[in-house]
Amino acid sequence: MPDDASVNDVINPITALAFAGEHSGGPRLLLAGEGPYLKAFDYQRGRLLATKRIFETQAVHGISTLHLSNDQEHNNVVDLLIWGGRCARRGLLRHSRAAEPSPVEIELKWEFKLDDWILDGCFDPKNDSTMAERLQQNHTAILVTAHNMVHATSIDEEAGPFLKRVTAGPRSILYSAHIWWSSNGKVLVASGTVFGEVLIWSFLGHALLADATSPAPALLHFKLTGHEGSVFGIRISPDLSHLGYKDISRLLASCSDDRTIRLWDISCLEAGRTITSQDIENFETSVWSLDNGEKGVSANRCVTQIMGHSSRIWDVCFLTSGNTAGVLSFGEDGTAQIWQLSTNGNGPDFSQSHTSGNLTLSHQQTYAYHSGKNLWASALIHRQYGQYTLCTGGADGRIVSYDILEELGPNEQAILNSKWTMQDVVVQLEENETLLSSNAKESAAGIHKTICEQIFDALAGTWMIEREIRSALPMFPSGTFSGEAQFESRPQTAVELDKELLYIEDGKFTTEQGLAFTATRRYVYRYQREVDKMSVWFVKPDENTAVDYLFHELRLQGSTDASNQNSPSVNETISSRSYHLCVEDHYTPNYVFHLGNRILQRWQLAYRVKGPQKDYIADASYVRKAKTVHPIMSGEEETSGTPKAKRPSLRISPSRLMEKDGFKSYVFLRDGSFLVTTAQGIVLIGSLPSPMGRDGKAKQDVFKSPDVKWEIIGQYETLKSSSIATRAKSSDAVLLSGSAGTVHLFDPHKSEVSPLFDLGRKIAFLHVQNIKPAIGHHLILAVCLGHSVANIRQLNHDGRRSSDMGRQAGRLNLPADFIVTSACYSEILRVWMIGSRNGAMAFYDELSFGNDRALEPFSVITDVHGNDSITVMMCLPQYHQDQALYVLTAGRDGHYAVHKIITSNAPMSVIDTLHRSTTPFGPNIEGAALDDKTQDLLLWGFRSKEFVVWNATKDMETMSIDCGGAHRNWEYTPRTDGSDGGTFIWTKASVFYVHSQPSASHRMFRSGGHGREIKAMAVSPVVEQPNGSKLQYIATGSEDTALRIWSYSSRTLDSGHSFQCLGTFRKHTTGIQQLRWSADGKLLFSTAGYEEFFAWRVQPVPFLGIGAACEAVCPKVTEDGDLRITDFALAEYNHHPRGYSSPPTKQQLISLVYSDSSIRVYCYPSTASIRSFELLQSGTYTTHCLTASSYLHPHPHKILCTASSNGHIVFWPINDPLQQPPNTPVQELHYHHGVPVHQNSIKSLFTLPLHPENHDSLIITGGDDGAIGITRRLLPKDHLSPITKTLLIPKAHAAAVNAVAYLRDASPSEGLSRGIQQHIFVSSGNDQRLKTWVVRAREGFADEENLIEGIEVRLLGNRFTCVADVACLGTVVMGDGVGVVVAGIGMEGFGDVG
Repeated sequence: MPDDASVNDVINPITALAFAGEHSGGPRLLLAGEGPYLKAFDYQRGRLLATKRIFETQAVHGISTLHLSNDQEHNNVVDLLIWGGRCARRGLLRHSRAAEPSPVEIELKWEFKLDDWILDGCFDPKNDSTMAERLQQNHTAILVTAHNMVHATSIDEEAGPFLKRVTAGPRSILYSAHIWWSSNGKVLVASGTVFGEVLIWSFLGHALLADATSPAPALLHFKLTGHEGSVFGIRISPDLSHLGYKDISRLLASCSDDRTIRLWDISCLEAGRTITSQDIENFETSVWSLDNGEKGVSANRCVTQIMGHSSRIWDVCFLTSGNTAGVLSFGEDGTAQIWQLSTNGNGPDFSQSHTSGNLTLSHQQTYAYHSGKNLWASALIHRQYGQYTLCTGGADGRIVSYDILEELGPNEQAILNSKWTMQDVVVQLEENETLLSSNAKESAAGIHKTICEQIFDALAGTWMIEREIRSALPMFPSGTFSGEAQFESRPQTAVELDKELLYIEDGKFTTEQGLAFTATRRYVYRYQREVDKMSVWFVKPDENTAVDYLFHELRLQGSTDASNQNSPSVNETISSRSYHLCVEDHYTPNYVFHLGNRILQRWQLAYRVKGPQKDYIADASYVRKAKTVHPIMSGEEETSGTPKAKRPSLRISPSRLMEKDGFKSYVFLRDGSFLVTTAQGIVLIGSLPSPMGRDGKAKQDVFKSPDVKWEIIGQYETLKSSSIATRAKSSDAVLLSGSAGTVHLFDPHKSEVSPLFDLGRKIAFLHVQNIKPAIGHHLILAVCLGHSVANIRQLNHDGRRSSDMGRQAGRLNLPADFIVTSACYSEILRVWMIGSRNGAMAFYDELSFGNDRALEPFSVITDVHGNDSITVMMCLPQYHQDQALYVLTAGRDGHYAVHKIITSNAPMSVIDTLHRSTTPFGPNIEGAALDDKTQDLLLWGFRSKEFVVWNATKDMETMSIDCGGAHRNWEYTPRTDGSDGGTFIWTKASVFYVHSQPSASHRMFRSGGHGREIKAMAVSPVVEQPNGSKLQYIATGSEDTALRIWSYSSRTLDSGHSFQCLGTFRKHTTGIQQLRWSADGKLLFSTAGYEEFFAWRVQPVPFLGIGAACEAVCPKVTEDGDLRITDFALAEYNHHPRGYSSPPTKQQLISLVYSDSSIRVYCYPSTASIRSFELLQSGTYTTHCLTASSYLHPHPHKILCTASSNGHIVFWPINDPLQQPPNTPVQELHYHHGVPVHQNSIKSLFTLPLHPENHDSLIITGGDDGAIGITRRLLPKDHLSPITKTLLIPKAHAAAVNAVAYLRDASPSEGLSRGIQQHIFVSSGNDQRLKTWVVRAREGFADEENLIEGIEVRLLGNRFTCVADVACLGTVVMGDGVGVVVAGIGMEGFGDVG
């Protein structure tokens, strides 16, 4: 095993996942295979606990675990089987059962090497002995290989490892396999071949015993055909006999290169053909007839198929819970998708027998939580309440976890997920008024009701009922019941009772097979005030009204005296769980009552019935039936001499008032409730149940149909037709305006709407900002439709009182064609900043306000967001001691940006854009916020028909809702408590929807990196940070078109992650080819296909960590822009303006190498006034493609060295840009001579100056031929032309050398005096070896024949890197040494390697 001490961190594709350990809230540990390493995470806290190298050079492909209970030290012990390639390893994992787990101990046992690729492995599930026996006995595990061979392995502490071949199936080349242990001791093996076939065969498990002397006989049950490509994934289902499918008790799922998922019936496994040794050897070339008379063997077993994913499907697995079955698939497109299994699309059939042809798969949900391509690993665990937890790992190195509920439908993770029609709102409002009136009468009589009594009273009347019955037994039908439930009040039938209701239910029950019949039932509900108890009783069957015997009692959780206005339970969901034993049947009724302001709005009742002949769930929802209208009170009466706020007089019922009404605008209030205006000018308040319990944890609503509690505020003529609603952050002030031009203030404390001011015409834009939260001082900006003046008004509102109600504070003249879409005010600068529909920003100095004169903008900046609307303008909080103003903007061009506003005595004229990037979700960014706890930047907007919330700091999506798209009324508010949750409300087809989640849609254990292979990497010089620390940036570019900047520390693998992604930037449209930093580390240049060459200014940005703004784009040289810039050389020089009176400016000399063998030399000044590329020279090489480039010498002798696909290096003299006068025509560039170095293409190159006075340089190259070339170029004083000579190291690597990089100067001090230099460099390639070399160069060899005699090369180190397809190397300063970062398919960081 190699020494891992120098390995600091690894970001590799996640190729294996498994759960391990036990914990009350779910699994304790999550195990992940990343390269050759096994990583153990604390599942509950998402913390890395341990990292262990399993194999020397082989990646981990699979993990199987067996829980061994506890050892004598009360640690959880888990048996491990880990495999990858031809290697397998056994081990034990121990971890503490304490609440705070100690570091995990992974003890590795023996490693086995098989003669074939391992496809699947598992433990013997029959091994169910006690813990002590388990720790002493051999724990048998089996493995299946790529030619259908089965091997058994066990651990024996005394005798050593045990490995033997058990049996073999039909010999074929496999891509996938799955092992399944049946209850009768049979081992079932499913194999997917490269030829699109599926083989099902079995053998008896007793052959796994160590004393078994002969191979077990095997039976081939099925050879299934139908796939049109290699079978990549295969999975056997658990027993499905409880679903009631005709003759189907087990299915097999397979996925293929043809992008289809197929389900096969493999229920009949009794018969099969015995597999002989001759059959095994000749299976691939012989023709097998499986329909030759053997009973139960058939090749036509496919019951359904479906095409899914946008590319190949890698794996599948089953989801089964209760009466629901489904399939999970994992694809090359980086997504996990759920497919529901049903009969004719209507769900599983539980009573009527049907043919397998009725089964269908339908798409239910897509989870796209990974970037780039390929989802390689998954782990699934079935948790409580029919809930699954799925963990996935991808090629991006990211590990995420998310919950999948039993129903397999979309959005079931949401704590709140509901929809309301206007009629639903009307019904609830009428119910509120009726019960308010009833409660008022009893309160006047001195009766103070408890919550239990209020609920009992509220049950009276008629309810619409919908009940779903889900049975697990075929003899008991599943179906739905629809009807009415009537609670009729009647005299008490017992003296100890206070109230009694007769429950009568009538309706129609429809089975899932379509059979319908009428149904009725009756109960008696009783209430006893002395013990505050509600009970339910059966009625006698022959009388229908007389009480028979007790069914169950309701003891409500949270029942309190309703007269206590401070009771927290008054406005909460009240539940009750009971129990009843009826002979042998166990009944568990579960009630949930939803109360708002002590009003029962709707309720649910779920029964779980379990017995010898019964096993079903009955889930019913009750909604109040619409009644005749009742008048709303014209106002609240005065009590105790204290006047209450008057509301507008409403003399008609809500149903008349809201007839043909529609939802118009939304705004969230500070307490999480929201205000709604309608087309008829009605103002409503909606309240949501709290998603968090008193313990701070998210509530789990098993009914998934929470209520919105509605309250009507009033109707306002000026808010009819159209309206705008807005609220200031950190304020209770809510502004409303309509078509008439009146602006209203809604006070949530008084629940009243008051007019502020009237502008006389319809308001098109309204913004309010709380500029002094301590005293509630607000500024309002309002713009009328078609008007060119913005009005500024004042408002002092602190939640207790209001003053300066809309007093005029100034007016702003808008630029021509300036339609306002966003605005913000800076209290620091006393400046208004306004954004427009055409992407421009206007600045106004508040200090220049006059009495009547409208203020002109002192600066207008165009193209801030192209020609698209600026939707977000937000002043960021003051950053530490920095007195500058930072402003965040976002627009419908898909970009968000952070600008630094320069302060000075003179009026501002420019802004400095520090950061500009895009989001992956699409062009429409509509809102932004900073998380108060984490300071993460949250962005939200629309991607096609989805509303998406994106955490830009974590670079992850936190919410995605299919709402129909952006063209609708909507509002979103984030939970800024670090949870990444939030609430989204919207209108779709005149229906109000609400979706609220207390946290992000998924948990991230490891953020990973690029989703595709890394093609470019550059390490910056040491850059000083604002806090005085020093840091090197590592920039990486990938085929996923993203540019990432990382920091790197010298941690060990066990102590955390050394790679920290500081930012992700997206602008390129094709894969990035090369990256280079400027000498000061402030500029980063990137190149890609389509002739894309960008200059990025990189600098620290408040609240983002690091920012990058693309400040210049090099012009394209062809009309179609279809060339690729394969590499470029970069050098910096000081340019002195004419006359040298001004200080010199730093400019970049850039030589771009194109895929058509052309070269173009540019000058890039990068000053505040000039940020453009000036073409100086251009030239063309031969027909061979140029692959790499580098400058040989510093200024003034610029020599460009290029490498090409013919294995040559050539040299190009570059004109000195300082000697060229302004407006000089583009000069033609010629190369001097070429030097053959490699047999074919040169993949990498760097140059090393030795003795500048002699123009003595080394050119180190890596070739496609696996060789390393060391070319020395020297210009002796008595020569007119340079001389070159190459020392070639053949077979330096076993494959192409894709990367070479300079490490450090290792020249001994005594050698320098004798003209000896010694340098260390590293190389790597497709053989996944990182090699360290030392090259020793001496002076005094001036003739061509002896030039190489002065060069000595020695190999210092040779180690394995787990990064495949290495493309680039980078060196970083680590204390007194130099570390190496290897990048390709992933990244790996090493400490001092030389």
